[in-house]
Amino acid sequence: MSKYALAIIGSGLFAIGCARGEDMNGGDGGILLDGGADTDGADDADDDDGDADAGNDDDADGGNDADAGDDDNDDDGDDSGMDADGDDDGEGEPTCEQAMFSFDLEPSMEPPRVMLLLDKSRSMSNLWDHDLNAGTPEISRWHSLVNVVEFLTDEFSDTVDFGAQLFPSAAAFLDEPVNAMSCQVLEAPEVSVGPNTGAQIIASIPEATDFSISGGTPATAGVLSAIEHLESLDGNAPRAVVLITDGAANCSADEPADNTLFAYDEELANTVKMSFEAHSIPVYVVGINILDQMGTKPAVNAHEALTNVATLGGVPSTGSDTYYPSFNEIELAGAVEDVIGHIECTVPLQDVPDHPDLVSVSVDGVGYDQVADCDTGNGWAYTSPGGPFNAIQLCGEACEGVQDAGNVSVDYLCPE
Repeated sequence: MSKYALAIIGSGLFAIGCARGEDMNGGDGGILLDGGADTDGADDADDDDGDADAGNDDDADGGNDADAGDDDNDDDGDDSGMDADGDDDGEGEPTCEQAMFSFDLEPSMEPPRVMLLLDKSRSMSNLWDHDLNAGTPEISRWHSLVNVVEFLTDEFSDTVDFGAQLFPSAAAFLDEPVNAMSCQVLEAPEVSVGPNTGAQIIASIPEATDFSISGGTPATAGVLSAIEHLESLDGNAPRAVVLITDGAANCSADEPADNTLFAYDEELANTVKMSFEAHSIPVYVVGINILDQMGTKPAVNAHEALTNVATLGGVPSTGSDTYYPSFNEIELAGAVEDVIGHIECTVPLQDVPDHPDLVSVSVDGVGYDQVADCDTGNGWAYTSPGGPFNAIQLCGEACEGVQDAGNVSVDYLCPE
């Protein structure tokens, strides 16, 4: 992996009457690069989570005036759409057919900033066959998660800045009836995002062999804290949240204490959607032993719930599931490694193109076509195929070019 991430440089705005008819970023010409269920399918008694298109606007600032070639009542007596000075709006701007909005990205010493959001709920103490070897003792899901976090922060220590947030916090515990500590999440992350934080993260979370971990699944509070922290950091490095959980969210603030573990917290979906759409912070979802069946804590199908959350997070997996599933430690390590690879090759676009199909992307001068997804070859794809179109992922050779510190150029074009 390259030690470099992408950052914006001298973004050139050639917004000559383009899709918006004005600078797409308020006139500064820039685009910011922000950069459980049990294995037997049943819930244990102590399981807490049940495992304007503007190309032809008719208004004055829409890029084409009302007389732009389609009005027989132009002031100059013809229907050419041109004013006397050869322009379409009388202010010296060429027609949209000639317009181009473009910006360049180059390697930067700012690595991606990734907040690891780690599920510390009581069901994470459940055992599983972590290595697919019947001859070795089973270990807890939490044990595997600690192993994977240690591997991840060591493997990518030179290329990614990591932070960590537990949900619930290390001090949280679960009791019946639910107490105030069951859903506690610290306002600030256990470990702030920064370089070489692996050892600090491991020291700040419960030990791998700790079977006393407890609490509900307050994923919404965890995501909100992670977003606030990432937003507080200076610079334009790419940002992302990696949510790793073995079940659907509960601990809704709107539920009474005696029902908070049993009711699914639907606010999680709205929160990850806001993270991606309003802050350009994608949320990747990694599932641990998620089964496609109804649970009790909360009373929801965790597979369906996480499918929705991963889609709204803006960066769904291109596999058979929108989240990244894992049913043993080997798959868990592979899933998070795959996610980090995607983060390194994702380019957030603060300004959404008016014409998503008219975007041109090149890496080091080599043009790449848009592909259906990153499993189909070399090129690029929108991270959210159905929109919003505010981030692209580079695929295959294009991604490798970026990881080797290649420059990226993106052009926004207008229809002819």
